[in-house]
Amino acid sequence: MNINPELKRTLLIVVFASLFLNVFPQIENTCNYERPHQADQWLFGVRGGVDFSSDEASPSPTSKVFSLPNGVSVISYDDGSLRMFTNGIKVWNQGMYLMDNGDSLKGNNFATQSSLIVPDPGNAKKFYIFTVDMFIPPIFTDGVNYSVVDFTDKGYGEVTSKNIFLLDKNAQKITGVQHANGTDYWVVLHGFGSSTGNSFYAYLVTADGIGSPVVSKIGTVNKGDENNAGGYMKLSPDGSKIALLIPTDGIAEIFDFNTSSGQVSNMKSSGAGVFNYPFGLEFSHDASKMYVSTSPLGNGTNYLYQFDLSNADPFASPFIVDQFDVNQVGNADSLMGALQLGVDGRIYLSKFRRGVLGMKYLGVIYNPDRPQAECNYNSLDHANNNGFYLGSGKSLIGLPNFVTSFLSIPHFTYIDQCLFDTTLFSITNKANIDDTDWNFNDTDGDLVINDPYSPGFVFSDPGDYQVDLTETFDGKDYSFTEMVRIHNLPNVEIGYGLDTIYILPNTSIRLDAGEWDFYYWQPGGSTGRYLDVGTEGMVSVTVVDSNCCMNSDQVYIAFSELYYPNAFRPGSSISINSVFKVVGNTAALAGYVLQVYDRWGGMMFETQDPNDGWDGTYNGSPVPVGTYVWRAVFSGYEINGKASGEINKSGTVTVVR
Repeated sequence: MNINPELKRTLLIVVFASLFLNVFPQIENTCNYERPHQADQWLFGVRGGVDFSSDEASPSPTSKVFSLPNGVSVISYDDGSLRMFTNGIKVWNQGMYLMDNGDSLKGNNFATQSSLIVPDPGNAKKFYIFTVDMFIPPIFTDGVNYSVVDFTDKGYGEVTSKNIFLLDKNAQKITGVQHANGTDYWVVLHGFGSSTGNSFYAYLVTADGIGSPVVSKIGTVNKGDENNAGGYMKLSPDGSKIALLIPTDGIAEIFDFNTSSGQVSNMKSSGAGVFNYPFGLEFSHDASKMYVSTSPLGNGTNYLYQFDLSNADPFASPFIVDQFDVNQVGNADSLMGALQLGVDGRIYLSKFRRGVLGMKYLGVIYNPDRPQAECNYNSLDHANNNGFYLGSGKSLIGLPNFVTSFLSIPHFTYIDQCLFDTTLFSITNKANIDDTDWNFNDTDGDLVINDPYSPGFVFSDPGDYQVDLTETFDGKDYSFTEMVRIHNLPNVEIGYGLDTIYILPNTSIRLDAGEWDFYYWQPGGSTGRYLDVGTEGMVSVTVVDSNCCMNSDQVYIAFSELYYPNAFRPGSSISINSVFKVVGNTAALAGYVLQVYDRWGGMMFETQDPNDGWDGTYNGSPVPVGTYVWRAVFSGYEINGKASGEINKSGTVTVVR
């Protein structure tokens, strides 16, 4: 018996309200969107820290001072709490203590990107730390190495393998992104010098380890002045683009990246001398824009640029987001350092002064996917500000380096995608929005939560739907689109189309809920696919499918009372009196045989269908009135997985006319 949708939802509420705490911790809901949390904790500079675990950035200065002047890499647990961080030389655990065997890594904390932490795709408790040394021979020549951190035996982690060599003659650049298969990771390095300075090295990290690099020889040769080895290299969050900077030569370049093959292609270059020491680099979350900050080595002008990547030549006419003159001796504004995208969709800019002096604010590009001045650098809700206040922390040159996939977060997300659910939508970056317009494109359904930032919509039918969001700010519109798939409820059926199933006393029936991911039967609380029932009463099951959608069905189990009449009148106008057969609900019978004999033992009638009766004839002719002997053999359904056995009955019946 299928229950109507309203009753199903009511039944689910009743069942789960009483059983949720005990039963549903066994289920992990992996169907709703959950944003990545690996980039929730930032540590950098002088006690600088930012906590994104509650979606809104908040200052989180450290109680200790760590040596994090430039390159640093951080990774968090799935709940957003700190797991570990490293400056390429030491690695600290979540308690901010030096991890066991966590020193003497061969990175360099003054390298632009000193390190990158990458999960092991085959073990959730193991991680690779890639460390990057400066390449300034003969002093700094350790190159790029990796070490392994394991949390299996020690909850605070330990370095189990250390300084396994990968590459020398390297630039101070490292970035990473998830492979197209959604499991493995690419880690991309870049060479330095005449022989390797135009080479990208893409290493694939799989459950089997780290393979040989995919080498792409493309782009301007990174060589000459040692500062050319610095400057950032970044992959876009979706992995489609990779860009790098060559500071002394004043070059910015952008390429296509193939997340399946690891190949770099299609160079677009600014050419030499266009920028005065470009250093910081970042993509907007949708990879439509790129930002570059400059940090001149002497007196000069700092620039923060935006590049529109939809242009055939994005470097032809960059937009200057911000600029100011810098006097290295006086008290002019700070230099610009690293740029880093946050999980909130905003880009943060580190600030510093010469002499490694920290600054108490990070610059903020509040809407990095909007064009030109509409990106709202240090401008929130129609008011200018100093950016993001760090409390007692200070920024220096660098900001944390992350696998960029951890920042691939849609502009708006949604959860609860089952039919009759309230599908909740949420805007990731709520900065600088005067008004919103959610368009469900005439989809059948109801807007049940009219919240401009987080509406709730109930779709009337399963299917794929386009949902459009238009944000308005300062009289201008910005549009975003996501496709939403609404799943049908699992079609669970335990009653075989019946409201009531009859069984014989001392027998049972096996109910089958079908193939699903989770089951809960009442009464009894069984969690298997099948349930053997041998008692009277209502039986219900709630199932959850692979889309995390729930549905229920119920059926009443009743005992069937069967009997045979002791007389019948063939041809009677009352149909029940016109034939001789078993009376009662025969659905309880799994097997059946009825035989009728005359007084000499001759068989007058036989059937295996309980609905088929003897009409008082033999070979088409009426039999004489009188008494006849009958014998019935029948069986019910199995009980507890065992056959019920045969039941034999016999008696006499009188034919009257």
